[in-house]
Amino acid sequence: MKIDCTLGNKIFLICVLLGIVTTVEGHLFGLTGSKKCHDVCPMGYRVVCALDVLDGCLRSFASSCVMRMYNCKYQKDYRIVAERACEFITNDELQLLI
Repeated sequence: MKIDCTLGNKIFLICVLLGIVTTVEGHLFGLTGSKKCHDVCPMGYRVVCALDVLDGCLRSFASSCVMRMYNCKYQKDYRIVAERACEFITNDELQLLI
């Protein structure tokens, strides 16, 4: 069996060996592209208050899963500071949390 190794085949082989390209059902996908964000969370409503460490904004989310989806989709860095809605946190409590 003779393998014809052109420049394109060599580059493809190197990429596969390095894990840069993968195949799924015959389709090529680059692993270095944008990451896929989840778009479904389990049913459940456990409100959390989160702080975006980059811009200092507080925001309430229906759950920690919803917060993670939002972070992924909008490239934010919200982190949970309380297990309740932000509207119910006093300024004094907030100073202790952050």
